[in-house]
Amino acid sequence: MPTPAYATARTPGRRTNGPGVAAVARAMGRELMPWQRQVNDVALELDDDGRYVYQLVVVTVPRQSGKTLDFSAVGQHRALTIPRGRAWFTMQKGQDARDWFLNEHLPLMSPFSAELQIRRTNGGEFSKWKRTGGTFRPFSPTPDALHGKTTDLVIVDEAWAFDVMRGRELDGAIVPTQATRPGAQVWKLSTAGTDASIWLLAAVEAGRAAVRAGRTSGLAYFEWSCPDELDPVDEASWPQYHPAYGRTIGPGAMAAALEILGPEEFARAYGNRWVHNVSRVIPADVWAAAADETQPLPSTRTLALGFDVALDRSDAAIVAAWRDDAGYLRLEVAEARPASGWLSTRLVEMGGKWQPRAIAYDAAGPALDVADAASRAGVELAPLKAREYAAACAALLQGLVDGKVRYRPHPGLDDAAAVAGKRTLGDAWAWARRTAATSLAPLTAATVAAWALDHAPAPVGPFRIW
Repeated sequence: MPTPAYATARTPGRRTNGPGVAAVARAMGRELMPWQRQVNDVALELDDDGRYVYQLVVVTVPRQSGKTLDFSAVGQHRALTIPRGRAWFTMQKGQDARDWFLNEHLPLMSPFSAELQIRRTNGGEFSKWKRTGGTFRPFSPTPDALHGKTTDLVIVDEAWAFDVMRGRELDGAIVPTQATRPGAQVWKLSTAGTDASIWLLAAVEAGRAAVRAGRTSGLAYFEWSCPDELDPVDEASWPQYHPAYGRTIGPGAMAAALEILGPEEFARAYGNRWVHNVSRVIPADVWAAAADETQPLPSTRTLALGFDVALDRSDAAIVAAWRDDAGYLRLEVAEARPASGWLSTRLVEMGGKWQPRAIAYDAAGPALDVADAASRAGVELAPLKAREYAAACAALLQGLVDGKVRYRPHPGLDDAAAVAGKRTLGDAWAWARRTAATSLAPLTAATVAAWALDHAPAPVGPFRIW
């Protein structure tokens, strides 16, 4: 079996339910492959109380590796071993999940027909173990699909197909269902994604960081992908990176896929390579190093604010910038909400509360109407002209690279940093809003806030008579 690019290691001495899953698969008439057994043995490790030590499991493998068979066995094992256990799974569309359950999964369960209750009703499909009352069922990946439900296991297949908004909604739907279920898990399975797969990319980067740090709880991560030194379209490289090569897929099927998909899509789907996102402007390691959950709040009159609006008006953000005693630039998302109608009113409120040194925005950006409304409401603004905005973008990037910037993590800001590209602005560059897969409003607001902080007039001290 090829060596994984990243894999959480077994913790010596811990019990695991991995062999139990292998036994379920064997009873289905399928023998798990080495990579599947490796994932299960680690991801299903138990603590001293018999609870799973990893709440999130992320697995990225090439297409045709057998991940759906593995999650079939994992899901049914959970339903079989927990009294009234609730195991759920979804795919990019609810109908895809239902079709797979009826046409692919249930035939695998035929050896257990006497032990299962099966329902095939559209929208209410499930299999239920008579012995434990545990169920395994599909659901639609919508915000309210799990409302009022409890879950011991939720599996999301082909996570690359979810954009950041749908992914965040799915997370929000899942988390409350596991609040009262000790040892509950979420599994996210996928091949590598595209520029729009920011939700999965965040999980991949977190997983890689967890492996590098040697984490043994919380997040388990596994990745089989074509190494940088190999050409994913070279037939000689296929057995070196595809974990199911020679088992569920061979040279003929791989060659046919290459012919149909072309080199780039083949590299993504069968080489499990992030073809586009690896060229992000803000390097992932640089961005991660600047994160600081513990940064203190600034005092009034010492900060600057920046604001921006998404091109499609889907959201807007206000970011605060200040410098700490050590001279580090500090950034924090002060407000981020859908739409933009709230923004001018909030700027008035925050301006009165914090008395910032400046409130800035990109004078050539999409927030002009907000700036006009705020100005008419009495807020003094600092618009950045094109040359200033280009300089602000370059300054923030350089500050990050030099390790002189710290920020409090925020989903919108993290997503924007992951997809931010460059657009030409005269002889300089600026953040490219139009080509980004998600809103750059939080990042742009941070950029103009940082510039305004360092270029605002010095505060006037108290009046004195000498």
